[in-house]
Amino acid sequence: MKNEKKLSELSEIMRALNLAVVLFYPLIVLTTTSRICGSFHAYDFLLSVRQVPRSPWNMLLSSLCLYLLLCAVSVWKSKKESNQMQHRLLICILEILLCLGVTVSLDFYYSGAALLVLADLVHYVRNSVYRFCFAVPLIVLFAFGKYEIIFNNSRRIAFGAFLDYYSPSVQSYFTIIESAMISLNILLFVLYMVLLFVGQRAENVRIRKLNEQLNAANTQLKTYALELERMTEIRERNRLAREIHDTLGHTLTGIIAGADAGLVLFEAAPAESKKRLEIIAQSAREGLNDVRRSIHALRPDTLEKHSLEEALENLIENFCLTTSAKIDYWQTAGTLDFASDEEDTLYRVIQESLTNAVRHGKANEIEVRLARQEGDITIRIEDNGCGCGELEEGFGLRHMRERLQLLGGSLSCGNRDGEDGFFIAARFPVREREEQHD
Repeated sequence: MKNEKKLSELSEIMRALNLAVVLFYPLIVLTTTSRICGSFHAYDFLLSVRQVPRSPWNMLLSSLCLYLLLCAVSVWKSKKESNQMQHRLLICILEILLCLGVTVSLDFYYSGAALLVLADLVHYVRNSVYRFCFAVPLIVLFAFGKYEIIFNNSRRIAFGAFLDYYSPSVQSYFTIIESAMISLNILLFVLYMVLLFVGQRAENVRIRKLNEQLNAANTQLKTYALELERMTEIRERNRLAREIHDTLGHTLTGIIAGADAGLVLFEAAPAESKKRLEIIAQSAREGLNDVRRSIHALRPDTLEKHSLEEALENLIENFCLTTSAKIDYWQTAGTLDFASDEEDTLYRVIQESLTNAVRHGKANEIEVRLARQEGDITIRIEDNGCGCGELEEGFGLRHMRERLQLLGGSLSCGNRDGEDGFFIAARFPVREREEQHD
């Protein structure tokens, strides 16, 4: 941006300088012609040049108008970039023609405007072939005007013929001004080209560095993708392990407790024992289906067939039948209509908590409380079991906590205060629609 600003400022200075030069020649011709006519030396002047000069006013107006039009096209082009190559080429050709018109209007006294157009086109045209095609006619035009090659076969009056009217000191003064303006224009052109190519080289270096950074970022991204794939595999493996653990643990706990009760009742009440064995068999079948579904990364079978509320009621009812535990279930959370991952987590937390209460705590009374607090679902399970001395999180508790953390939730557990037994408290935010709340 800083380099572009310098180029823009240099371009404006070159336009102003060329405007001064374009005015310099016609004004000298106009002034000299007026002085010659006023001093009655017109006949001698015509004898020396051997042709009638054209109107000085015509030179002034035509060269000034064409140059101002050239500047207007250049400024308009810089402010309104065109993406169509055909339009860009037509604008460049128009600038070259206007530059030629300015040079011809000045009787080839000055062609430094070609450097202004050349600098502008080199900046505007990025294609090297087009740059060369446009540069050749402009350089030729500059050479014709600067070194007055065309005057050998031209009927136009040389600019020196007008200067010959003045004394040597005045001629020297005008020549110094002319040379200074021409040299300054060349110097500005060279400076412009140096800044332009330095800026383009810096831009190329910047683009190359950006490409290197992009390649490095792509390599790093590939590494991250592989790492993410590995982490996803581990997470999915852990998820399946949790699913199988929850299902098998819950089912086997119920089967063991039911089998123990069946053995006790086998002789005293064979009918009741048979009934319990039938319940155990059904529970085993459901557990097997859940294991199969877990392996195929599906939801628990009961959640596939029923709503969450019905699934929880079935879970608690079947667990009571298989373990003979008394479960007090109470929910004030309203309609249990959540996202599938939230339903899975809620179901598995209650399932694992019931399993742990019977398996580890030897509990026969369990309370399950489900409520909603400020957009969060809270679950609290308490039992009258033996509790635990020093809590060490096993597979079940650890994976319950992981499930909840994936939803932005938390888990706390421990012995009940002042009472025998154990409690598990879980909380996680839900994303269901507000209109589904009671």
